[in-house]
Amino acid sequence: MRLLCILMALCLLVAPSMVCADEEAQSAKEGLKEVHGGMKKVTKAVDKKVKKGIKAVDKKVKKDVKTIDKNARKTLKKADADIKEAVRD
Repeated sequence: MRLLCILMALCLLVAPSMVCADEEAQSAKEGLKEVHGGMKKVTKAVDKKVKKGIKAVDKKVKKDVKTIDKNARKTLKKADADIKEAVRD
């Protein structure tokens, strides 16, 4: 009988801590969900900025390549004309 009383007392002592642990686990899950949502927002914002930056760099590179191609064509035409002139003489 005494053993039963001790076990009942232990159950009464442990039961509230089990309830608190469940509540803490639930609040931890909610906290993780909030953190995950915040991380998603940050990732999207960074991704947008990176895409915008890449567009600007890509535009500049295309312009530079176009300029280089234009200069290369001019130089090639001049070299071709020089070669033809040298062959004629």
